[in-house]
Formats: sequence, structure tokens, C-alpha cells
Amino acid sequence: MLIQSRDNPMIKEAAALVSDKKLRRETGLFVAEGARLCSEAAKSGAEVLRVFLTEEAENRYPEYLSELLSAAKETYYISPSAAEKISDTKTPQGVFALCRFAEREIDLSSDGLFVLLSELQDPGNIGTVLRTCEAMDVKGVFLCGCADFLSPKVLRSSMGCLFRLPVKVFKTDAEALETLKAAGVSTYAAALSDRAEILPDVKFEHRSCVLIGNEGNGLSEKTVASCDKTVMIPMPGRAESLNAACAAAIMIYAASRQR
Repeated sequence: MLIQSRDNPMIKEAAALVSDKKLRRETGLFVAEGARLCSEAAKSGAEVLRVFLTEEAENRYPEYLSELLSAAKETYYISPSAAEKISDTKTPQGVFALCRFAEREIDLSSDGLFVLLSELQDPGNIGTVLRTCEAMDVKGVFLCGCADFLSPKVLRSSMGCLFRLPVKVFKTDAEALETLKAAGVSTYAAALSDRAEILPDVKFEHRSCVLIGNEGNGLSEKTVASCDKTVMIPMPGRAESLNAACAAAIMIYAASRQR
């Protein structure tokens, strides 16, 4: 079936999911865009409800489409105009997958490293941290008051790891910290403080959670005070602080290399 109109109900629904985080939250649905990202969704076992693709995309990306089309419950060919309606990019590839998000449980009972992101608002930072987490075998990520992790920009910058990495959303740091402490997970706040321990001379416990704060303000004083330790990354240069994603990568690497 070929959908040509931008006003087709299914096209309008997909476009709404791309732009409306409230709708994504209420329905649990999201749209992945791009041949590789959509393929990663299918390979990782995401529930692919619909695939939309242009005829040009079918010819250009055959290596990515086989498993995707097999996993999809429905497939529709769309016009370039309809693809532009759905797309969040300037030059759409013409491949889209409407998926249902399946939350993966975070197992806090076993040894491993966890990460808590507090009020990060830059989708690129969130996606970059998630990629680092998967690369360093982080066991789960807690997102507290952060930007929507199912937004198109987060999905693209995370390069598909969201389909495999256990993620749990909390409204506040306090809720997540309560869960971590109840499970006996040690917490390490990344913050500038006279009382902070300095990397790399920090001993991370077998079950540890690294906390990274907002891009502009960092972690709140209350959150830092609630953690078991405060950790500071030494910066001999002139910069006063690090980008949140960079700070997270350094902290995660330092903790991971002790495993």
C-alpha cells in the first residue's frame, strides 16, 4: 500500500509522536528514524508496530531492511512528501519505525555499575551518556527529571542502545536514591566540593551508582548530601567545569576499570 498524502491519519499520528513528548509518555509509543536505527530496534526485540518507507529507501538500504520488515506488524510505502511530514531531520532517509517502548527491569541485586542522570536537558548529552553506559557495561540508568529519552534526538544520539539498556524514569532524585539505598547500592555524586574525593583515588564498591547533574547547575546540594560519597574530577586547566556527558564518561570509566 502506498500512502501519498501528508494528511493520512497514520502519517499524522507518527508526526505527532515525533513532536509531542506528552503523547509519547501517555501511549508508550515512539518513532525511530533512519535505516540503521530502525534496524537496531528490530534486532534488539523492540515491538515494531508499523514501518513506513519510501521506494527509494527500499532500494538504497536493503542490508538494514530485511530484519526490520520481518519484525514489523505492518509495512507501508510512503511518498517523499509524507516522509518529510514524519521526519525530524533535514534530509530524511525515508525509513521510519513506529514502536512500543518496553521497559527493561534494572536488577539491583547483582554487582555492577549504575548511573543516575539528574535533570539533564540536552538530548545529545543524554544520548551520549547512554552510549557510554552500554559501552562500559553499565547495568542500568536512572533518569530523574531529564528531557524525554524517547525524543528523536536522544534516539539518534544513543545509536540504538536504548533498545537494549535498562532505563528507569523517576520524577525526583530522592525517589531514585531511596530505591538505590534500599537495595544496598553505594552512591557517588560528581560535584565540586572541598570534601570531595579526587579521581582516580576513589574506591568504588561492587554495587555502585554514579550521579551526574544538570548541565548548568550540577547536582542539588540535597542530592549531594544524600549520597555516600562526593567525587571530583581533577581539572588542571582553566575550564571551571566539564560538559555533563564528558564528566559522566570519565566517572563511568574510572568506576568500570576497577571491576
